Amino acid sequence: MTAIRWASGVMLIVLAASGSGADDSDSAKKTEETLKRAGQALEKQDYDGAIALLNEALQLDAKNPSAYALRGIAHSRKGERDEALADYEKALQLDAKNVLAYTSRGALRMESGDLDKALDDFNKALEINPKYPIAYLSRGSAYTIKRDYAKALADFTKVIELDPQSIAAYANRGQTYLYNHDLDKALADFDKALEIEPKFVGGHIGRGVVFQEKGDLEKAFKEFNKALALDPKSAEAYQARGDAWMEKEEYDKAIADYSHVLKLHPKDVRALVSRAEACTEKGDYEKGITDFQEALKLHANNPEALAGLAWIWATCPKAELRDGKKAVAYAEKACKLTEFKDATFLDTLAAAYAENGQFDEAIKTQKEALKSPDDFPKKELEKAKLRLQLYKQGKPYRQSEPHP
Repeated sequence: MTAIRWASGVMLIVLAASGSGADDSDSAKKTEETLKRAGQALEKQDYDGAIALLNEALQLDAKNPSAYALRGIAHSRKGERDEALADYEKALQLDAKNVLAYTSRGALRMESGDLDKALDDFNKALEINPKYPIAYLSRGSAYTIKRDYAKALADFTKVIELDPQSIAAYANRGQTYLYNHDLDKALADFDKALEIEPKFVGGHIGRGVVFQEKGDLEKAFKEFNKALALDPKSAEAYQARGDAWMEKEEYDKAIADYSHVLKLHPKDVRALVSRAEACTEKGDYEKGITDFQEALKLHANNPEALAGLAWIWATCPKAELRDGKKAVAYAEKACKLTEFKDATFLDTLAAAYAENGQFDEAIKTQKEALKSPDDFPKKELEKAKLRLQLYKQGKPYRQSEPHP
């Protein structure tokens, strides 16, 4: 599958200090004002500042659920998942109907790969408040990850019904159309987002990805560069441009862009995986393995990292790096995490089976992968077909040594 590795940011909705345990009106006013300042800090990505302000709010009112929920968001943005989860659960102990805490906990679970529990949280939030846009946005994202595009599109469309000016809804729906290979509808949604806000960086990134999918890399680079002109610190724009360099097989430039993302966000799993893929394509397999393994330290259930390692262990031209048993184990896990619906992961699993001498399984799995030809980049589809012929001959697949 051609990866669409960007996601539009969801506007932070800061709730008032509802459910406050404060009795003194002056204290309540101070708490509310501190929460507002904390919300502003979050929007500016000043997470340490937000945490400090929320600690102040909790000194004023130790039973304020919104303060815990917002502090959980700040911890989550810093990559402090245990602290974030503790804050969300404390918020829900104090207020069992706190939709922000349910939605934020769901987002944390979604990032951790626990989609079913994430959906439970989003559904609970929407039971409490059926008109809560951020829960629809988040649930739509979870459905997109599960490849249930019809439900995802329905959720994003619901947000637009609730708020026709929702940039996030148009951007997320456009992204889902991209995954569903409906490029014209995707472009229309990104155009609409830019009509609402001409300086919306995500709109230019989305348009760029559409043009890349249409095969017009010149227009794609123009859009990514526009995004970076608007925001020189846009990790998403660097990520997307890196993906375009990958398409051009300019791996050093791709690595440079992914490395820039990692300077901005050292724990960005997506950038680590992408850089690993670029290193692998370049022939620097050891560096690829290092980046994939680092990604798995941060997110043990990342299917792209699992499949990336499996691919190297199954197909690397360097015999000392191949390991058929480990390749099968990692590829099977990647496929299970994606419910055996990703053709490229099935392709990797077939290669792993072949390396491990399980040619009947390799043939069966490769045939299943080829039932979804649209999931392969065009240049890879023919290679996937050739791999099937190799497996029928009882031969494993080997990557070609890259040209110097």
